[in-house]
Amino acid sequence: MTGPGARARRPAEQLTVDELVRYGPLGRAEMLAGENLARQVSQVALVSELDAIRRCGPGTAVVLASGLALGAWAVESALRLAWERGAACLVTPAVTGPTQATAQLARRMRLPLFAVEGDSAPVALDLAAAVASPEAARARLAARCAELFAERSSVRGIVGVINTEVPGVTAALVAPDGHVLAGQSAAVRAEHQVRVGVPGPDGRGWAELVAAMSGAQSQTWAATVRLILRLARAPLATSVARERVEAVHHAERGRAALAAIFAGAAEAAARALPEEAPEIPEPVLGWRVDGRHVAVFLRTGAALDVAAATPGVVSAWQEALPDLPLVPWESGWASWWSGGEIEVDQVAAALGRALARMRPPVPLSGGVGRAAYGAGGLRESLSQAVLAAGVTVREAPGTVRSFDELGYRVMLAALSGPDLVASARVVLADLLSAPDGPVLVATLAAVLDCGGSTSQAASRLGVHRNTVLGRVERIRARGVDPDRPDQRLALHLACYALLPEL
Repeated sequence: MTGPGARARRPAEQLTVDELVRYGPLGRAEMLAGENLARQVSQVALVSELDAIRRCGPGTAVVLASGLALGAWAVESALRLAWERGAACLVTPAVTGPTQATAQLARRMRLPLFAVEGDSAPVALDLAAAVASPEAARARLAARCAELFAERSSVRGIVGVINTEVPGVTAALVAPDGHVLAGQSAAVRAEHQVRVGVPGPDGRGWAELVAAMSGAQSQTWAATVRLILRLARAPLATSVARERVEAVHHAERGRAALAAIFAGAAEAAARALPEEAPEIPEPVLGWRVDGRHVAVFLRTGAALDVAAATPGVVSAWQEALPDLPLVPWESGWASWWSGGEIEVDQVAAALGRALARMRPPVPLSGGVGRAAYGAGGLRESLSQAVLAAGVTVREAPGTVRSFDELGYRVMLAALSGPDLVASARVVLADLLSAPDGPVLVATLAAVLDCGGSTSQAASRLGVHRNTVLGRVERIRARGVDPDRPDQRLALHLACYALLPEL
């Protein structure tokens, strides 16, 4: 069943049994034993007598003729002979139906065994055609993947096509920071990989498709995998663009809905008599607005438009906390926990864990308000969370603090007026003129926040205590003494006024 050129073909270019199952003729067969599918198929032999198997070379796909399969113990005998000759697999007609013992024997031998309905000769011809032209078979695989990519609407679905359809390949979509956005993380750690850049909706690099191949593969197969990854790029970019548009649309609906809830609560409270409870607005977007709430607010220290970061932030939030809303609000994003027994400490801990798991496009910190009731209470709790987040955004990313924990320090978050900033630049001019001026100002703020404790300041800044001590000495050398009681308040205000701009 093989042509004269079969021996001249390099083994590295040959199809494997797995490939013939995934997108070749064996896909129509019943797989009775699926061990060792990575074997390469060098040729195909249709045999009508058992002795013919002894003349087959290693890597042969042995196909039993219909008449031979009818003999007693013929399939079992063929299995033993094929195994002795190093065959790639054995295909038998399902006329009498191989027994469970036959399948068990094939598994013990680690020899793939397949059963086909009807005459086995056409299957042998199809196998020979595929083995003779592996490029055509792989082109059919690429075409099938392209068709399936077009049918999938999500990033996970598109990457899933690669993982399910391409034999011996494990794929993942990886962000620039190494975070796996979709697929199997094992692909990132594999030795043999194919990588293809994936552009975002703006045309710039957004992520990488990484395909791990089992063992060293031929250049032709690697080129086929690379082609399939490239075919996935356009559907991925389209899917991401669609998800971002939907996220922006949903976020704007959420912003309008939250504003309507707060406006309705204020109006109801204004109309209510002193002895009456205000009427609670109807739920919007399925949100719960009655009962007990604890609001949270997320902020970023990065200088960017909230609307530009909203799709990525909302997407990261939904992965970590899919049951809670996240709405763009003022200079950040708002959410809330609801429940009769919900407590501020519980919410702060849960938010901290969520921020640690999230992979947003910008660094985030969070503030938590007090527990309150109804739509009006939610508005008040959110106002407190906004003030608390104004403090945490000046600390390390991922920091979460509650309004009650910060106390009067939340007032420092509001210090950003132009006049105050200009005054602060004059007061701290000597400090700002240092080569590491912004670092010294941030260190001074941390030391003052921590009541002069350099250990606590070092922990907050994420550096060694000796580093903070060295910076404090440089601060003193420039005429700024954080220990003087008559200067502490002014220095504290000046630092907080400058920090957002440094």
